[in-house]
Amino acid sequence: MSITVNNTTPDTVRITLFGELDDGSFAAKVMTETDVPYTPYWNNQIEQRIVYIEPDQEQLKTILAALNERRLTLDQLQEAGSAGGGTSEIQA
Repeated sequence: MSITVNNTTPDTVRITLFGELDDGSFAAKVMTETDVPYTPYWNNQIEQRIVYIEPDQEQLKTILAALNERRLTLDQLQEAGSAGGGTSEIQA
């Protein structure tokens, strides 16, 4: 399934932070770019990635489901997004 997600725009610079947790699941948080911590956001994370997209709640749930079901990888997800606006197609 493909979903169309809004990319970040220069005036808002909101990102989505994705994290792979040590139990094998994934978590995500939409925030402003300046709020991204220099330390791990989740205590039990293995890895975190910034993606320049602004999904709505339903889109975020769909993306997380695809990550948790291993239909989407963080590498594939990180290919999406832009700080210049527009949209991205994500295979979720």
